[in-house]
Amino acid sequence: MTIASMSPAAATRSLRRPQTLTRVASLIAFASLSACGGGGGSAAAASLAAPVAVVAAATPVAVPAPGPSPASSASPSAMPVSAAVAESPAAATPSPAATPAASGSGVLSEGDSISVFWGGSHTGLYAASHPKVTFYGKAVGGSGVNDLEARADADLALHPRLLTVLIGANDLQAVGGARAWLEQLFRYTARFKAAGVTVAVGTLLPINMPDQPRYTSVHNERRQVVNAELRAAVGHEIDAVIDFAADPVMGPDTAPLDKTLYKDGLHPTDGGPNGAGGQGKLALIYAKAVDALLT
Repeated sequence: MTIASMSPAAATRSLRRPQTLTRVASLIAFASLSACGGGGGSAAAASLAAPVAVVAAATPVAVPAPGPSPASSASPSAMPVSAAVAESPAAATPSPAATPAASGSGVLSEGDSISVFWGGSHTGLYAASHPKVTFYGKAVGGSGVNDLEARADADLALHPRLLTVLIGANDLQAVGGARAWLEQLFRYTARFKAAGVTVAVGTLLPINMPDQPRYTSVHNERRQVVNAELRAAVGHEIDAVIDFAADPVMGPDTAPLDKTLYKDGLHPTDGGPNGAGGQGKLALIYAKAVDALLT
C-alpha cells in the first residue's frame, strides 16, 4: 500500500485553543454498516463498530518507522497532537474479512490532531494493515473546518476514491454556532461529492477535562446535536458516517477520564495491534467502515 504522510512539524502541531461556542456537527451513522453500542442513536442509519480516522500529506510515502508518540498537554491553549512518529504496523483490521483491493486513488483522510498520520494513530494503523490500499494522510493538528476549506483544492487534486473526515475538537465552540459549523463542513464535502468521491464523516468524540469545565460541557452538549445531524445527512450531504461516538467504550462523555483511553481528556492514547489503546480502538471502527465503503 502506498501511504501519504505529513511533515513531522505539521504532525506535531498542537490543537488550537477551542473557542467559546461550538459549531455542532453530528457525525452520521452509515446505514449499511452494523450497529455498535453506546453513544447517541442514529436518525438515519445504524452506527458502526469499527474505527476510522484522518491523516496528513500530499504524496504517497512509506509507513513511518516505529517510535514514541509526541508529548501532549491537556490545556486548550496548547492542545497536544496525537501524531508524530510511527508504531507497530500490525494493527487493526475490524474482522477477518478480506482486505479491499486498491482502487482508483484510494483513501484520503482529513481532520485534526486526532487523525494525524503516524504509526500509533488509527489512520496509521489502518494504512499499515492495508498495504494494497493507497492512503493519503492529510489531517493537520489544530485544524477546524476553515482549514479543511483552505486545503480543499489540494485534497481534490489527489483524486481520491474515498474521503474520510474527523474534525471538530478545535472549533465546534466557535461563535458561529453548530449550524454554521455544519454548513461549512458540508460546503467542503459537497465539492468532493460533486467530483464523484465517496464521503464518510466521523462522529465527534467526547472531551472531558475537569480543569476546563466550560470547554468540556459546551463541546459535549453540541456534539450530540452535530452527531445526530451527521447521521441524518447520510444519503444527502454525505455518503456515510464512521460512528466513533456510538462506541460504548470511546463514545460516552465520561470516557476521556480513563487515562488508558484518552491521554489528556481529549486525545486518544497511542494505538497498537488488536485494538490496544484509544487509537487502536478507533482503528477497529475506522477499518470496518472504510473496508465496507471500498468493497
